[in-house]
Amino acid sequence: MSDDKLYSVRALYPRLHEPHNFNASENRSAPCAYNAPDAKYECSFVIPPEEAKKVARAAKSAFDAAKKPEWANWTPSGLDDLFKKDTDMDGVVTGNYILKSVKKTYGEPGNAPKIWMPDSKEAPEGFRLTNGSICHVLLKLAAWNYAGKSGVQFRLKGVKLVTLADAPTSIDPFANDPDDLDAFLNDFAGQNPPKANADFEDEIPF
Repeated sequence: MSDDKLYSVRALYPRLHEPHNFNASENRSAPCAYNAPDAKYECSFVIPPEEAKKVARAAKSAFDAAKKPEWANWTPSGLDDLFKKDTDMDGVVTGNYILKSVKKTYGEPGNAPKIWMPDSKEAPEGFRLTNGSICHVLLKLAAWNYAGKSGVQFRLKGVKLVTLADAPTSIDPFANDPDDLDAFLNDFAGQNPPKANADFEDEIPF
């Protein structure tokens, strides 16, 4: 196994603050206990073509170095064998690729990938990397062979945050509204309306 680094790549669907696994009843990846079956941390990254080629060459070298005589051979025919193609919001291919990385919990607590802040300090407990954040990435290229097939898995060792993307707002937009909103609106409606042209040169057209 060998390591590889990605620089200034965009994170997609990070699930690094708590383990996840596939929930069959919900038909999606969902939070789970660290000792649940197949519990893992995961995050994908959008990488440009040149970066994808570099990673592919490193993955092939890592496999060749780890390959045992009884292993099936692994020779990717192209980048599409390793990565998904990135698309924009309209489903149009961008020319970039999506690298998916994982790190299993192995049934033990404390196995989450390391996250460092821009100042190189470790992220505080409970920190959530947001979708679209820009970061540097440390991967372990882990060669594998199972049931007559072989390949290389991208295991996520750590992430250094460069720019945190804005998270969806979680602030209550009604927090400062009066408790009795109906009474407030009724009282407001009974006030004398301002005269036209009092503060504006033209009347507001609505």
